[in-house]
Amino acid sequence: MNKLFLTFIFIFAFLLVIFSGYYYSQSANTPQDITVAYLSSDHEAAFMVAQAQDTYKKAGLNVKSVQMSTGSDIVSAAASGDIDVGYVGIAPALQGISNGVPIKIVGAVNLDGSGIVVGEDSNITSIPDLKGKKVASPGVSSIQQVLLLYELQKYNMTAKDLDILSVNIFIIPNTLAAHKVDAYIAYEPYVSLSPYRSIGKVLMYSNDIIPGHPCCVIIARQDYINQNPQELQKFLDIHKNTTEYINSHRNETAYLISKEMTTNPSLEEIALTHVVFVSQLDNEFQAKVMDFIKIEQELGFLKKNLTPEQIFDTRFLGG
Repeated sequence: MNKLFLTFIFIFAFLLVIFSGYYYSQSANTPQDITVAYLSSDHEAAFMVAQAQDTYKKAGLNVKSVQMSTGSDIVSAAASGDIDVGYVGIAPALQGISNGVPIKIVGAVNLDGSGIVVGEDSNITSIPDLKGKKVASPGVSSIQQVLLLYELQKYNMTAKDLDILSVNIFIIPNTLAAHKVDAYIAYEPYVSLSPYRSIGKVLMYSNDIIPGHPCCVIIARQDYINQNPQELQKFLDIHKNTTEYINSHRNETAYLISKEMTTNPSLEEIALTHVVFVSQLDNEFQAKVMDFIKIEQELGFLKKNLTPEQIFDTRFLGG
């Protein structure tokens, strides 16, 4: 009995080692989970195209996407640890960093891509005509709000001269169509959507307000950066490569993102012409961000100075 018992123990231990090794090897090969938040926007085309083409899965990454309605929601989700990476506007990203949220900008996404839209039959033909009017924006901390207030300054106007409403981006064009607002500022494709549906016309694009301004960026939690640099590098390499694909395959991009956003490829082809897609955190992009910080400070969105070291981590997509 003793010999039989010892033999049984030996076989059990041997099988345990074998199965433990198998389990470990399978676990080691499991794709790394990355939770990524993004906005339903043409600005995030690189992320949507990479998903549509299964590029992350092919690289061994298990990307879990979370769609949110505002950039401030994405920054809050990063602060609470609910997401690892986010595609977000530069304004809420900088505001989050200024408020002590432990995030860094690890990649560039786009320049320009927003615009002010008025009703199709509106008599509003210039910014001063907005005085006393209801104007919708995606939110008080959005880059669109910053752009609007910056443009008002040129005409000695402030937010007090308008009735600015925060409206969910998905219904902004409908509020104009229903005459609940006189104008709105938004990002693509919601800028081009109104002319496309014959409910509005573009008063001006954001590159008319600040030519070549930084818009969306990729943020990552500092602890995620520290603990997962290889996975983050893979993710950002895909972002860079997909951005290059977008810049050389606009029609295909329009088709792929129209499926994600349930829009029309012909609309997307129009909207994409107003967005400049980039990926590198080169010196030029960093300089644009530092200039934008001064604007946010002048308008009261930022209360303190920020240094490049506090804002950027250029190890992954540096210029």
